Amino acid sequence: MAIHFTIERSGHLFSSRADGAAPFFVGCQTSYRDKSSGEDFEGLYNVPRRELPRMMYKATDYRGLYRFWADLIEPTSKCEGGNFLTLNTYDRARFTWGFGQFGAHVPDGDFVVFFRDMIGRPENADYFPDLAVRNGRVTKISGASPVILESATSTAALMDYLNPSTSAVEDSEVVCAAKLIHWTANVAQARELQVMHMVGVFNRLMREADARLGLDGRGADICLAICDIRHQGRAKYPAIQSALGSSRPLANLLALGSIAYPERCATLKAEIAAKGALLTSKTWSRTNGDFV
Repeated sequence: MAIHFTIERSGHLFSSRADGAAPFFVGCQTSYRDKSSGEDFEGLYNVPRRELPRMMYKATDYRGLYRFWADLIEPTSKCEGGNFLTLNTYDRARFTWGFGQFGAHVPDGDFVVFFRDMIGRPENADYFPDLAVRNGRVTKISGASPVILESATSTAALMDYLNPSTSAVEDSEVVCAAKLIHWTANVAQARELQVMHMVGVFNRLMREADARLGLDGRGADICLAICDIRHQGRAKYPAIQSALGSSRPLANLLALGSIAYPERCATLKAEIAAKGALLTSKTWSRTNGDFV
């Protein structure tokens, strides 16, 4: 039977109750202006906040399943907040979720494929009983007839479902966020699904980057920097290629986007340094499609 979520608000803080249980933190209302477009946004964020449980991604918890890949994704997780419950609804992605910050705005992108798998889990009857995956697409099944919410070219309807507008914080936006927070906090397999998909994202990014840049034999530290750049989208392939061809490839890769995103680039640099030999001892093998 579906869990009933109610909303509580105190100033700019939003909380929720699941079936009348103790309230749990959802997020803080915030405003954001996109400097490139001049567009204004209103939405929620929850990291870093002391009210949010520290459900942090740790590579040591997942090496048994994903071996070196568990370590490869960890620095980027630190750049994205590191928390399995990380939420952001205040920019053009409309709904961004998890320690890898999967964005709902990309057709067939990381959030969409992750959310399909979440909806396919047995707990979905408790959280999103009005959604199902039909013919490989997220579909709203309540009402007179099913409505497909995403396609190979658009996620507009899915974004509207999760977050109806960019100009205010709506009740449905808070409830969707509360459902994912409660589900992820209480079901270990929901967290494991995030890890599986983040490893999948980095595996895909490595294969794509290798095809464009020729990364066979390159160190894992350099490959990690490239994956992080492509995951966030802060530089394009020509700039990455230029950095790779320089005398200081890692330093120049880490400098890409540092003017617009100084904190992220500094965090990535520190996390790569902290991994040390664990990264520098590994190289990408095109033949194996893995690090050796």
